[in-house]
Amino acid sequence: MTTLEGNDRAAGAGPRVSPCNFRSAGRLSNESARSLRTLHEVLARNLSNSLDVYLGTGLEVRLVSLEQLTMDDFKAKCVAGAYMLPYTMRPSTSVVLLEVENQLMFTIVDLLLGGTGAKLEIARELTEIDEEIMEGVGALIAQQIERVWPPLGSPLSPGKCLKSNVAHRLFPPTDKVLRVHFDLSVAGMTGSVFLAFQAALAGHLVRNMRNEMASGGSVRYLPMASLQKRMLECRFALSGDLPDLRVSVRELAQIQPGSVLMLSAPVAGPGKLALEGKLFFEAQPVRQGDTKAMQLLKRLKTEEPETDEE
Repeated sequence: MTTLEGNDRAAGAGPRVSPCNFRSAGRLSNESARSLRTLHEVLARNLSNSLDVYLGTGLEVRLVSLEQLTMDDFKAKCVAGAYMLPYTMRPSTSVVLLEVENQLMFTIVDLLLGGTGAKLEIARELTEIDEEIMEGVGALIAQQIERVWPPLGSPLSPGKCLKSNVAHRLFPPTDKVLRVHFDLSVAGMTGSVFLAFQAALAGHLVRNMRNEMASGGSVRYLPMASLQKRMLECRFALSGDLPDLRVSVRELAQIQPGSVLMLSAPVAGPGKLALEGKLFFEAQPVRQGDTKAMQLLKRLKTEEPETDEE
């Protein structure tokens, strides 16, 4: 396709021919692409945190690329047999499509069923049970998208799983589609996760981001889930004590393996639970299966630290 430049014709010169590629019309600018990449890098980090907790195992989500595709190109890239979950945005007509590679989907399902996430040796069809399990994953991903994307005015509502050969029908045939590619590494394997949505929605996201930045806001990054999990794994010294006991040096001098040391503590009297040497509860020893445990009875009043008066 060619275009004629009017200025040359008005000046009496011969028409100058220049190429025109209509496939590039409406393409994202470099600045918009950078903004969307930053936004979805934040989404990748938040998905790493939330899916880590949800699946109960270490994993990493990494942004790979963003592509703006024609409908024919998008249709060609839809992976046969992949898990396809649409999200609707009411009352608007916008749709977001989640695509998870087949092998990765079965690994996630196996982990949620208590397995090791071992690679499926024989390919099989998606069952209703698989779909029900993946609905929870899809809902979690929708929550993280809503938290990271600038306010859209309507929540993402997960629909029903689609066949890959009809997924492209979610979008108008003349529209361009933005396809965001993530890699998810879990249980020794790496698979692809995609988000696809109309280019018009991408433009709306960019405008909202610019408005937030202009009003002094910033891209939201909420890494608290991972931080909280690491804090919960911290270990402290805990002991069950019988404090304030006194024994004589004579009794201590006579102790040896197999001897019984008499303690001046009633059998019915409770012990104390101490955390890092500080007493917090009255407690008594109990048994929990094959493990020793302590049953907490009453919280002890902690003494306030003394302060020097001026």
